[in-house]
Amino acid sequence: MTWKKASPALIVGAIFDLLRYFFLCFWFFGPALAAVYCSSKVGDVAVVGGLLTKACIGGAVALGLAGGAALIAFGTVMAIAVGFSGWLVVALMILMTDGRVLGENPSSAIWLFEGLGASVCAMAWGVYKAQIKKDKEVLKKYNESQAAAQTQEREQKIAQLMQARAAQQEDAEI
Repeated sequence: MTWKKASPALIVGAIFDLLRYFFLCFWFFGPALAAVYCSSKVGDVAVVGGLLTKACIGGAVALGLAGGAALIAFGTVMAIAVGFSGWLVVALMILMTDGRVLGENPSSAIWLFEGLGASVCAMAWGVYKAQIKKDKEVLKKYNESQAAAQTQEREQKIAQLMQARAAQQEDAEI
């Protein structure tokens, strides 16, 4: 496993995280959006000394409270839905592309459950980080064993060549 192979899951996780955080922002901007909507719909809006007229202010407060609550509820439900669907998509991507991750690294299961709560991208990063680290160690051991095998093979060839030369010298002396 390499980071290049892991990047699709990380990118998809980041996209779902951004969408979820967009809907979470409805908590902050829901009432303000409702007030802007109200002030744009009220026909007799006049700015007097930097303040809107009382009609718009009263309507904005009423609609801001009522509409803001609706937008907050909508944003919360959508954030939960997008977060869960993102977790499901990325978890399936991980299992379909590299299912051995969960069997080889017990910490991967913990990272998968973390994705339900905080961040889908962080979940994918944690799962792949452990697997990539383990695969690098395995590759290093493999390269070392290959180098040792090549060295041993080279020494055997040298020994065979020296025996053949010694035999040639003996035949030349006879």
